[in-house]
Amino acid sequence: MIWVIVFIILSLLTSLNGIWPLSFYLLNTMVALPPMILFSYTMEWLANRLLFKSKHFIAFLLFFILITGICSLLIPVMNHLFFFGVFYPRVFESSPWFNWRQVPQNLILLWFPFLLITMKTLFVNWFKAEQEKLIIENKRLSAEIQLMKIKLHPHFLFNTLNNLYAMAKIDCKSTSEYIMKLSEMYRTMLYECNKDFYPVNEELQLIRNYIELEKIRYDARLKLKIEIPEQVNPDLMIPPLLLFTFVENSFKHGCRNDVGNPFIEIEVAISSDFIEYRSVNSIPENNLPSTQNGGFGLENTKQRLELIYENEYQYTGLLNRNRYEVNLKIPNLYAS
Repeated sequence: MIWVIVFIILSLLTSLNGIWPLSFYLLNTMVALPPMILFSYTMEWLANRLLFKSKHFIAFLLFFILITGICSLLIPVMNHLFFFGVFYPRVFESSPWFNWRQVPQNLILLWFPFLLITMKTLFVNWFKAEQEKLIIENKRLSAEIQLMKIKLHPHFLFNTLNNLYAMAKIDCKSTSEYIMKLSEMYRTMLYECNKDFYPVNEELQLIRNYIELEKIRYDARLKLKIEIPEQVNPDLMIPPLLLFTFVENSFKHGCRNDVGNPFIEIEVAISSDFIEYRSVNSIPENNLPSTQNGGFGLENTKQRLELIYENEYQYTGLLNRNRYEVNLKIPNLYAS
């Protein structure tokens, strides 16, 4: 295809100031094609060997000058032997048939297609390199996300076992209900959380079960304000445990250490384009601000946000005296 373009362009260019019919210049360009093809593909082969692999620029330059000279001489030879020797009578041939003033024109004939082929080769190589980089980056992101989820599950298990131990010491009747809720939660984690994404409805139900567990533990001492949609579009997807980690963090690093009057406000709003999460939890006065970083679970989630949503999400964590507020906004993802 590229040689068809070269053939047409060069034929039209050489015919601009000519006195002969267009067929004359078409045939003249066709006869000159073999030296052009020889030059272009020979230089492309040498460029791959001497420039891109070995970085021998001087050697490539010397070959470039040598092959340019050889092929520029081949063009008038081809014209003499074939164009005027076969297709057109020699009476129309210039005398002498070889003229040094034709060398610049012959150089244009050689370098123009070589430039086009070089540009095409560079573009194709760049495109392949970008595709390979994208594939490698996607594999890396997938591996990191999978590793984060593997680490997150033992983290959650550690916290829930501590809860169960504390409940068993305080109230054995509530322990059975706690175990039932845990069973429902681990069913979700076992069958759903190994996926890259799962329905938002699963995440919201997981959060509801967790809150119910904490309500059993705290009774009336904990002031809760919860606004979570009951049902959303079943095709709306989210990375597993993304919102859940922020909810767990509110209990673990906030009210759990507050022996006074702990409070938590959790709100999830879902629009046509975004999922918005907001939580506010109390912090005991003697709790250091550094503990509000949330430990491994929250840091893990921040990394997941970066890997999955890149620059398309908004997250803030604000510490203000005895309260900590989280605001998260992520774009909606739908099942394909």
